[in-house]
Amino acid sequence: MSQLSAPVVGESLAEAGERIHAAAPIRGERATDLDCRIRRELINDTLAARAVESCDRNWHTAQLVDGHVVGVWADSADEAELELTVWWGVRCHWVVIDPGCWLFQEYFPRGKRSAAEADHRFPLAPPRSIRDRFAPADSLLDGIWAPTRSDASMAR
Repeated sequence: MSQLSAPVVGESLAEAGERIHAAAPIRGERATDLDCRIRRELINDTLAARAVESCDRNWHTAQLVDGHVVGVWADSADEAELELTVWWGVRCHWVVIDPGCWLFQEYFPRGKRSAAEADHRFPLAPPRSIRDRFAPADSLLDGIWAPTRSDASMAR
């Protein structure tokens, strides 16, 4: 094991993901089985060094710092963040457990993304939490509604 691939005490998940991404680059057009096994081993070593416990395997939705919204099956949010950082080569802005894929469907309402949508980037949003089916959004009327004098007096 090279120094670059060994877990480092005190590194963040983002730093660990960047370390693994650099230690196990994909040299061809696509990842080979060996590429996948090497990256999986490095991810597992890092999770073991951090004493991350496995939970129920669930879908996790994330937004990367470059605006992509992506997802992965993982046993924990830590594993999801690490795996997404390794495979995308970009840090996560937020990661949430999304067992019903509701948040993922908010970004891609027609279900599975098409090839054209795979490269779609969204404005960075604050870290999300799933509430009911959708996270709160500003009203469409907010931009056109301006309080009048009678509205202001009724608010008192």
